Parts: sequence; structure tokens; C-alpha cells
Amino acid sequence: MDWGWVRKVSIADVITIVNAMVGFVAITYVIDRKWLEASSLIIAGVVLDGLDGFAARRWGSKHDRGRYLDSFSDTISFCIAPALLVYGLFYDGTRGSAWNDPMNALAVVASTWLATFGILRLARFVQMDHAKESFLGFPTPANALFVIALVALFGASRDKVPAVFEANVLVLVVAIAASVLMISDVPYPKVSDALRVPVTLAAAGFGALAFLAYLFLASRATVEAIVFALLFLGIVAYIVGGPLYVRRARSAGEVLPVQ
Repeated sequence: MDWGWVRKVSIADVITIVNAMVGFVAITYVIDRKWLEASSLIIAGVVLDGLDGFAARRWGSKHDRGRYLDSFSDTISFCIAPALLVYGLFYDGTRGSAWNDPMNALAVVASTWLATFGILRLARFVQMDHAKESFLGFPTPANALFVIALVALFGASRDKVPAVFEANVLVLVVAIAASVLMISDVPYPKVSDALRVPVTLAAAGFGALAFLAYLFLASRATVEAIVFALLFLGIVAYIVGGPLYVRRARSAGEVLPVQ
């Protein structure tokens, strides 16, 4: 057996594969209905995704298939895992099938679109976005963070049945809108390696501190709310401000023609 391919595995490839493993474990937690653990692993996947690009540029690679491997990994962590999380939380078999219950139908549409449009977004990235200075469409890691924060903060958050129903409808509709944004032509900025590493390490440190606070503080619900609220506000700022930043950068870089 030829094991020569092993010598071509780089540090970036290892990080990417670990991201896929983390995404798969997140799916197992969704199956076990452990929503917080699944969400935490998806966040960990985003941190790993932020590090593998830096590792590829810092230590290089012996092949040119890294973007394909990264896309496969992201499919698991940022498309399938969040979609199953939405489905597991909002689909209630006791209400009947999706053919008969509007709420279940909405849950199926939201989860299916999150997975499908995320995969289409990654296919476009492999084809064209990886070589450009900005993304075209909402990136899948950012969308995954947005969805889990949205679900944690607003999904089924009230006691009264009508209020819960209304909150869930709003969450699913917003999740559907975010999935459509992934395949849109709205530009979003890439984070340069100079900024990616400090931001990623800061996010990892923040996540570790939040986890320790979760373990040792009595009011765990408060800690969770603060973490997901900050995450949600950060992603919303990126959704709104990202396209404005790209357009401003492009305008600043344009050279006016000589009259």
C-alpha cells in the first residue's frame, strides 16, 4: 500500500479535518438533544476554520486541494450541523407531519434551505471566491454563528403557547432569510490573516472564559444569554456593515479616469 499521500498532509489539512470531526460530534449532540453542547462545538468549528487558512499560508501545503477539503469540512460543521439543530429544535412530531402542520412545514423548509443553500454557497466559494478579495454572499461560518445565536436567544423563549409559536415563526423566517443571503450577490469582506489570527485567538479565549464562567457561576442561564447576545450582535453588525465596508473599499480603490 502506498502511503506517500500521508507526506502531503499539512498542518492546515489536520486543522480542517479536526473541524469536520468537531462538526460531526456536534451532529451527535443534536441527535441527543443537547443543544448547548452542539452549539458550542459549532462555535469551536468556526475557530478552527479561522486558523486553517492562516496555517496554510504560514507553513504552506504540498497540494492544491485545500479549498476542496475545507469546503467538505465546512459542509458538515456549518451547513448540516446547524440545519439539523434547527430541525431538531422546531420540528415537533406530536403536532403531525409537515404536510399537515404549518409550523413543522416551516421547520422543514428552514432546515432544508440552510443545508442546501449553504452547500451551494460553498460550491461557489471553491469555484471563484477563494481567489477574490471579498466573499459573494453571506459566508457559511458566519451564518452558522448567526443561526445558533438566534435560536439560543429567541427560539421558544416564552411560557405562553401563542407567544412561543410566534417567536418560533419569527426565528424560522429569519433563518430562511439568512439562508437566502448565502446565495445572494451581496458582497462581504474577508478578514485578512493579520486580523484573523488575533480575532480568532481572542474568540477562543473568550469562549474558554465563558465556559469556565458557565461551570463555576450559579446563574448559568445568564452567562449563556450574555455570550449568545454578544455573538448575535456581532454577526448582525457584520450582516449590515460588511457590504458597506466592501463598497467603500472598492470606491476608495477605484482610479478616476483622466478627462
